[in-house]
Amino acid sequence: MHQMRLDPRCPLADTVGMKYARISFPSRDVAVRAFHELARHGRIVSLPDGQFIVPEPATAFLQTRGFTYQTHEWMSEAYVTQALRNPAPNPV
Repeated sequence: MHQMRLDPRCPLADTVGMKYARISFPSRDVAVRAFHELARHGRIVSLPDGQFIVPEPATAFLQTRGFTYQTHEWMSEAYVTQALRNPAPNPV
């Protein structure tokens, strides 16, 4: 079982049954700063199109840190796992 802590004010027992968000940031600069913060406190998946997959509590973490982001969709852990194992091919 993986345990993840975003910071002491936002503890998580585990990630089983957690929802995940596919998000993007308004600029590369914001994305880099947010990625750095999230990577220090938990896990984050960076997608080739400039979007990220983060656990639900990470969205609250981003808000407390003042980061602006757009949520594109909410996903279950099973959906995230399947999507990462079978990525769609990039257009040629």
